[in-house]
Amino acid sequence: MITDYLQLTTTTVLLIATPIFYFIYHRIFRYFIFDQRTKVTKGKVSRGKCPPFFPNGWFWIINSCDLKKGDVKAISYCGRDVVLFRGTNSKPYVLDGFCPHMGAHLGVGGKIRHGTCIECPFHGWTFDGETGDCVLSGIESKIIRTADKYEYHDIEKCTAVPTNDNTMDFYLKKVNEQEEIKIKRYICREVNGSILVWYHSDEKLREHPLYEPFDMINELKTYNMTARGESINYVNCHVQEIPENGADVRHFDFLHQSIIDIIFPFFKFSWSMLSERATNPRLHELMTHSNPEVNAYKMRLLDTFINDSNRPYINVLSLNSYLQIFGKHKIFIFNATGFQMGPSVVYLFLWSPYFQVSFFQTVTPLEKFNQRVMHRIFSTQPIPYWLSALMLMGEVKQLFSDMNIWNNKIFGAKLSYNMKNDADKCLHSWRNWYAQFYEGCYDFQSKSLSW
Repeated sequence: MITDYLQLTTTTVLLIATPIFYFIYHRIFRYFIFDQRTKVTKGKVSRGKCPPFFPNGWFWIINSCDLKKGDVKAISYCGRDVVLFRGTNSKPYVLDGFCPHMGAHLGVGGKIRHGTCIECPFHGWTFDGETGDCVLSGIESKIIRTADKYEYHDIEKCTAVPTNDNTMDFYLKKVNEQEEIKIKRYICREVNGSILVWYHSDEKLREHPLYEPFDMINELKTYNMTARGESINYVNCHVQEIPENGADVRHFDFLHQSIIDIIFPFFKFSWSMLSERATNPRLHELMTHSNPEVNAYKMRLLDTFINDSNRPYINVLSLNSYLQIFGKHKIFIFNATGFQMGPSVVYLFLWSPYFQVSFFQTVTPLEKFNQRVMHRIFSTQPIPYWLSALMLMGEVKQLFSDMNIWNNKIFGAKLSYNMKNDADKCLHSWRNWYAQFYEGCYDFQSKSLSW
């Protein structure tokens, strides 16, 4: 009798506990997030002589899920203060953050008007996200507002405007009469679960992106991959240090041998890597892989994502990962085909006999030596949630190995390269490629009041 009661009780507990435990497991691991709690030192440590802090290109500003319809947010990235909002048409918009009337921040208390406009919380001046035009409040036709434009004659010393009769009563001078009012508009794209904004120091190119970010949706659908999680990390270094890893062949042998050594100390990882500009006419030949399945996948990726318009702005890498057991036996684990697009965005596609995983990676400068790094993982459905979370944490473990270097190094402005060494040749080529994204950035940086 007692035995039957205990069996019944145990069965009942299992029936109740199993769905509860699965609910908790599903809630934690279905979309696993690692957010680095320590936000480091906000870039106050000098890093030596460096290129400009904010290169030209596409930059992550927010996850799509964090900007609901009607939301308004103040954003400060890449040396710009902007307002980000989602109109009632569900489209995101990015405008210069400060109202030209009296300087209020549109992102702090601003409200959505006319579907695509943001209203200043100070005096109600309203700006269209589609154009940047200031439109008359309360009028649906969006008539552009005009106003006289004034500025201080000498704002730093506050000297008066010279007049013909030598009266020194005026400190503001009129610059234009009945000028159409507008503020800067920034181009943004919503792809891969993120909102990216195009920043360029040349005003002529501010609304004309030189290339477009990849949309991974078709690739993910082809292999039935879904987003499984993301990691957010904060690093103290110059922005270039982080993407430069994608061309640093040699550092893998020193920093990235161990991933699971805490559990299995006799397991080590070894790597082989190739990095090449997409403009190389021999790119397909150089990227050829000995594994026929890997090679077919790799060639299709090259043909899918690279075209004549974006080729100059892409660097391609191929990374092989092997598991070494007791330092002798080597097992092929995966090949990663990576596309570094511009200064801050990387797409990584992993093919393995055991799994298929993709990563979307971004680096966003918060301040001059303070970077936000995000990795989002996508995986095929057969991979259990705990395993995709473990893969993401493996990526985080590798990142922490790099961060220990980045957080404590200066920028290598004067370089000692051994040009007989393929690894240093690769770094030399990559730095020459990356330098194109700084064009005009020094002028923007020097004019900013923040520096």
